Amino acid sequence: MMRPLFATLALAAATAAAAVPGPASGDLAIRSVEVRPSDPVVGPSGSVRLVVDVVARGAERVSVVLEPGRAPSDEDEPGKEPGPDVSPSPPSGDAVPVPSASPDPGGFPAPAVPGSVPGSVPGSVSAVGPAVGPLPGLGGLASAMPGVVGVSPAGARPAWRVSPASSGEWETWRFLPDKPLSRWYRSGPWTVTATAVNARGERAVARAGFNLRRATEIEGLKAVRDGDAVRVTGTLLRVDPGGKVDYRPFAGQRVEIRFRPAGSPRWKTVGEAVTRRDGWFSARLRAEGEGTWRAEYAGTSRYAADTSPQREA
Repeated sequence: MMRPLFATLALAAATAAAAVPGPASGDLAIRSVEVRPSDPVVGPSGSVRLVVDVVARGAERVSVVLEPGRAPSDEDEPGKEPGPDVSPSPPSGDAVPVPSASPDPGGFPAPAVPGSVPGSVPGSVSAVGPAVGPLPGLGGLASAMPGVVGVSPAGARPAWRVSPASSGEWETWRFLPDKPLSRWYRSGPWTVTATAVNARGERAVARAGFNLRRATEIEGLKAVRDGDAVRVTGTLLRVDPGGKVDYRPFAGQRVEIRFRPAGSPRWKTVGEAVTRRDGWFSARLRAEGEGTWRAEYAGTSRYAADTSPQREA
């Protein structure tokens, strides 16, 4: 089974997002879990780096786990394990508390991230509350907001708490996984599980989901006059799920044919076609005067949508 992408936060949040009345005893809560980008798409090369923000209060520490599959529901069998997976293990990372009040926290420059160190971070990371031991799989601390949390190389002085939040306030905990997602990870639904723990060991859990999609491409679109009709042809490709080549034909997929009359700003669907085994599709449609044609693929939970270049006819 794929080892979950695990990130542990050993620091208290630095500033508050919004003031709320002080919580009663045990008032531990998670308000939201946000993943950016919310709809990651991976191509045949390159990768996507995720950022996870957890808004919580009353927490001494927060952790997140990212793993393929949908979040468990009440209908699931207790203790049922997900199926085996041959994809590589997801990356590790660690969290950095950031001020939610910033208009665009992600827009600040960040210090360089120390290089990866196998095993664990030498020494332990200081925490407010119970001490936390070495964090497995982390290569030092992830980049932090300037002026909020200090960052030091692996093995040097750990990050510290600068400006503690007052009791009862919402805090944002930012997780920056140290490895990006790529085509080699399982596509489809993924679940983010956030767990907040207070000084008494009580826990609050919240989940969010996203789909990791592989890219598709509509290639070689043509729109050619054929008597009183227009024939639109092209080929739908997808990132090769086997990883042997960049793209392979995508068979059995429905492609919409769209038309925009000359001088009009509006597109309308005028037909559709289903791709053959070689990914090729063809549609002969009644001509509605001169205009612009394109093809659109809506995508699935595992493969991204795509829109072809435009063709005049």
